Amino acid sequence: MRYLPLLAAVLSFNVFAASTPDAPHIYIQGQGQITTVADNVKLSVGIVEIDKDLMAAKQKADITMAKAIKLAKQASVLDTDINAGQISIHRENQYNRETNKQEFVGFRVSRSLSLTLKQIDKYPLLLQNLVSGGINEINQTEFVSSRYKELQQQAQKLAIKDAKSAAEEFATDYDVKIKGLYSASMSPMDTNTQPYMRVKMASMADTESGNFVPDAYHAGELVITASSYAIYLIK
Repeated sequence: MRYLPLLAAVLSFNVFAASTPDAPHIYIQGQGQITTVADNVKLSVGIVEIDKDLMAAKQKADITMAKAIKLAKQASVLDTDINAGQISIHRENQYNRETNKQEFVGFRVSRSLSLTLKQIDKYPLLLQNLVSGGINEINQTEFVSSRYKELQQQAQKLAIKDAKSAAEEFATDYDVKIKGLYSASMSPMDTNTQPYMRVKMASMADTESGNFVPDAYHAGELVITASSYAIYLIK
């Protein structure tokens, strides 16, 4: 168990922070955690083409992007989960040490593709096909749970339950009684004391979702956490 060095620090009469009462109280932090596995992949890739002919560079990038979008749809990615609207064009120069001048290399045309793949087992093949199809930038890959909001709410409930349990534990250990809840928050309160919390947080495993990505792209375990802060009046 983890206690504050001095009980007086917890049972303080804090007149400096409006969020704490001018009466004996304890400040508690509860923690909740849910483990799950990924069932979605958010992927961001891109294509960069450089050519002194601007239209030629753009055409090459557009052709590659069209191929990438087709490959994504073949992997069962929905139209609503595909974003390929971004394009940027810049003049690219390179310093020539012999002439001490900047020389024009060509127009740099960049296009990006962001997508969410809901059939996670298709990720390795899709990634390989995108690279083979001309994609030359892998910007970001994120394995996520489609049930994140739901699981976050569950983790929050666990944190609230843990805060209640921690308050009861504290009261029992120090032989005091809890009069009632003064205030509660999902974020730290404006107080000059650290909250009491137990070392082991409330946790559970999600068993309803997620398929592991095979071989080199194993998604692994996702951990969703939440905290709850509460001030209880005591006597």
